Amino acid sequence: MQIHVANLSAEGLRLEDRIDPGKLPDLAALQQNEDCRFEGPLTVSLRVMPSVGMFQVEGLIKGKVILACSRCLAVTECPLRNTFRLTFARRIPGDAADSPPEAVELQAEELGVVLFEGDQIDFRDIIQEQVILAIPMQPICRQDCRGLCARCGANLNDGPCDCRGDNVDPRLAILKTLKFDS
Repeated sequence: MQIHVANLSAEGLRLEDRIDPGKLPDLAALQQNEDCRFEGPLTVSLRVMPSVGMFQVEGLIKGKVILACSRCLAVTECPLRNTFRLTFARRIPGDAADSPPEAVELQAEELGVVLFEGDQIDFRDIIQEQVILAIPMQPICRQDCRGLCARCGANLNDGPCDCRGDNVDPRLAILKTLKFDS
């Protein structure tokens, strides 16, 4: 998904597209590594507005991702929804033109500006980045998920396990022999 900024009118531009995550390299790698699986295409809506030598981009990305619950490891479907605002510019406004390229890049990141060259803005990397940011870090299958038993690994959502509650870590068993005077 890319636009030619030379043809952009003062009213801006609205873009909508459905993108197959398998066609974006970073998202395809996530699926290939079995970190997650995307359910269907991603819906991407962008609004691009010119603004004094820069371009303001407002975006919305929606989709579904299949992940393992972080508590019980059950397969769970998580909705993805991420809104974002970015500013694209060919160069940093101000005195940055006199700075070395490394300083300009750091300054661009600090200012929240995405640098681009030429007359085209390619949104592929930004879309991938925003999707990755929208993936939950610790997905859960439901709010009351009880997780797995720390001893036997049984799924506690299916009921209690057969572990005895008095199992003691062998490294701490010596503490049972301590006598305290009252």
